[in-house]
Amino acid sequence: MARTIRKFFEAVGLMHRGRVEEEADSELHRLIEAVEQHPDETASGTITLTIKVQKVGDRIDCSPQIDMKPPKKKGFKACTFWIVDGALSVEHPSQQDMFGPRDTARRDTA
Repeated sequence: MARTIRKFFEAVGLMHRGRVEEEADSELHRLIEAVEQHPDETASGTITLTIKVQKVGDRIDCSPQIDMKPPKKKGFKACTFWIVDGALSVEHPSQQDMFGPRDTARRDTA
């Protein structure tokens, strides 16, 4: 009598002689490490297992794909500028700077 598989994770464990399960374990470890090392107080990522099931004649082919998305890096905050004469300025056009215009060139502080 033929062995039947009715459990999802049993089928995944058999795919590619256990290598799919091993890769999923490895990706989970990488994701946990990435979340743990993320500088923000809260961070999240995802692991997605996609199994394409295709009928080919009298058989079924299952093609697994594992994707891991680590937490996103923290983006930059907004930087405010004003438009003066069609260009960007760090000074509000209706406020006078009593010290004159500021130098906007990048300075080395070292």
